[in-house]
Amino acid sequence: MKLPKKVIRCLTIGLFISMSFSFFSCRKLVETENQSFSPAPVINSIIKAGEPISVHVSIASKFDALEIKGVDNAVVNLFADDQFIEQLATFGDGVFVSETTAEQKIKYEIKVSIPGFSEAVCKAKIPATTSITEIEHISVAGKDTEGVTYPAIKFTFHSIPSEEQYFEARIRLFQYESEYNAEIINIVDPVLLNEGLPLTVFSNDLIQDTSYTMTINYITGSSSSSGGSYYSNLYPFMLEIRSVSKDYYLFARQKYLYDTGRFPEFGLSTNTAFPLYSNVENGYGIFIGYSAVVSDTIYPHY
Repeated sequence: MKLPKKVIRCLTIGLFISMSFSFFSCRKLVETENQSFSPAPVINSIIKAGEPISVHVSIASKFDALEIKGVDNAVVNLFADDQFIEQLATFGDGVFVSETTAEQKIKYEIKVSIPGFSEAVCKAKIPATTSITEIEHISVAGKDTEGVTYPAIKFTFHSIPSEEQYFEARIRLFQYESEYNAEIINIVDPVLLNEGLPLTVFSNDLIQDTSYTMTINYITGSSSSSGGSYYSNLYPFMLEIRSVSKDYYLFARQKYLYDTGRFPEFGLSTNTAFPLYSNVENGYGIFIGYSAVVSDTIYPHY
């Protein structure tokens, strides 16, 4: 059976995260060449509402492992709101895919049985989508340290103050035939500042009303000059607001710290190793989910 492109795209993300988890314990000092190591299941899945659920299953490897091998003889059972739904089909290389399409407001759980290991269990509830009521593009929002102008977007979205909610905002730029997420710069929004990290993943902890207007400054990665002034080149974009599970939020934050510890900026290293976040019982990995609302393509201009 041929996998749909959207499933392949999701699995690519999962495989990348699985590779990260192969180094889950690699920051410890190796005292001997034969240091003991206890293998454990690694389960990775990022669930998107409206798409099939794909799961990658592997075994945590030693630091010197050259290749992460998927486990095909696992039994992966899927539950929705504590009711058994189906056993996921295997597609090889540790990839398992459901016939079920993920839905909002549903709590999904998978139980993975691998011969010789304790049953691995993980859960995730898919939040309901929010709504975007207004988007404003600001072509010149400020200048960076080199005097190049940068743009910003200002948008309003719906929130429920009485509930604990988590979101991620993505500015998806289209440059020629490629798409990439814009890099943020100079965070000024109070909600984002409250998170303490240079990310657009945030909670509604400070949002007291049913709607909130957020401003995000960003750069496009290229600039031009006119009359001695430099300004960022503008490209078409879509604004995507993800309503994410709490584990998604925690993983995104911890992964930033993990990457910073592994690849610090020169002279700014704290020499601190941060572990990756995991919500898998009897194993490693992540089982997280989100639903998304995406704007129409916007064509900014000066």
